[in-house]
Amino acid sequence: MKTLRQVELLALILGCIMGTSAYAADYCDRPSTNLTPLNPSIISSLPAITTLKYAPIGGVMASYEVAAGRLSGGWSLCEKSEWGMTAVVTSLTSRGSQGLYDSGVPGVGIRIGHRASVNGHTRYPPYRYVGIEAAILYFPNIVTIEFVRTDLGVGKGDMTSFNYKTSYFIDTSYTTPRRAVYAIEGTGLKTKLEHNAFFTTCYTPKSSTEVNMGRPAAEQVKHGSVQDVPFALDVVCEGFNPTVKPPVKVYFEGNSVRDGLLNLNGVGQPGVAKGVAISLTNDKNVALPFSQDKAVALDWQSSGPGTEMYRFVAKARYVPTGTEVAAGKADATLTYVLEYN
Repeated sequence: MKTLRQVELLALILGCIMGTSAYAADYCDRPSTNLTPLNPSIISSLPAITTLKYAPIGGVMASYEVAAGRLSGGWSLCEKSEWGMTAVVTSLTSRGSQGLYDSGVPGVGIRIGHRASVNGHTRYPPYRYVGIEAAILYFPNIVTIEFVRTDLGVGKGDMTSFNYKTSYFIDTSYTTPRRAVYAIEGTGLKTKLEHNAFFTTCYTPKSSTEVNMGRPAAEQVKHGSVQDVPFALDVVCEGFNPTVKPPVKVYFEGNSVRDGLLNLNGVGQPGVAKGVAISLTNDKNVALPFSQDKAVALDWQSSGPGTEMYRFVAKARYVPTGTEVAAGKADATLTYVLEYN
C-alpha cells in the first residue's frame, strides 16, 4: 500500500505539469469573455478647467485620467505574440521627451500616457514587447494626462486644441492578418489652464542698464581712493498678486574669477587699462554672486494690477589687481539672471 500511494502521487504531479504546458499558446486567442476593444476607442474630453499647483521646473503641476473606450477582456499566455502601441500622430509639438508635448501655454508641457484600468501601469508610445507569460494583458483604456512645468514663467489660458491618435496592437490567432490593431483617438481636445501659484514672467523695464563709472586717474585707482558708483536693477513680475510675496532672486554672469570682481573687457589688449578690475557689492557691502547657488533675493517694492515690483541695489568701483595700474579703456559687461517661483 505504501508503494501504491507513492505511484498515485507521482501521477498527479505529472498531470499538473502537462496541463500547465498545454495551456500556453503561440499567439493570443480572443480576449477572455470574448470582449474585444472598441475600434476606434474615443478619448473622452479633458476637464474644462485645469488648476495648476506649484511645482519646480520639470515637476508635475496637475494630473488626471480620462477614459478611452471600454474595459476589454484580457489576453494571456501568448508566447510569440508581439504587442505594444504605435507612434503617436498629433497636432501637438513634441518637446523631445517621449510622451511630452508643448501645450501652447508658456511654461507648460503636457505628458500623455496610456494604461489599462486593470493591472496596468502607464506607458508612453511607441513601444513593443514580445510574449505574455504568467500574466493577463488588458487593453489600455485609460489616458493619463500630466501638466509639466517647463520654464520659469508659467502662463494661463486656453491650451491649444489638439488631435491625438495612436493604436494598440497584438498578434493573434483569430484575425487575418495575424496582427489585430485597435485605434485610440481624440479630436479637439483642450482645457483651460488656471493658477495662482506662478509669475507668468519677470523682466526689467530697461533692456540694459549702463553704469557710468567716470574717468578716475590711474593713481586714484592704485591708491584705492575711487568712489563707489551706485546702481539699481528694477524688476517687474506679472501673473498674479499673492498675499505672501514670493522671492525673486538674482545672480550674475561675466568675466570673473570670484564673486564680486569683474574683469575688464579685452583685458591684456592694447588700449585697455592694466591692473584694474571692477568691484561689485550690494548695499550691505556683500560681494555680488557669480554662481546660481549663491543667488540673492531682490527687495519687494510695491504691487500693481497683476504685477509685483522688485528692486536690487548695488554699487561698483574700480579697484587695483596688482602693483602696476596703467591708464586705458575700462569697460566691463555684467549679465544678470533672475530666478523666481
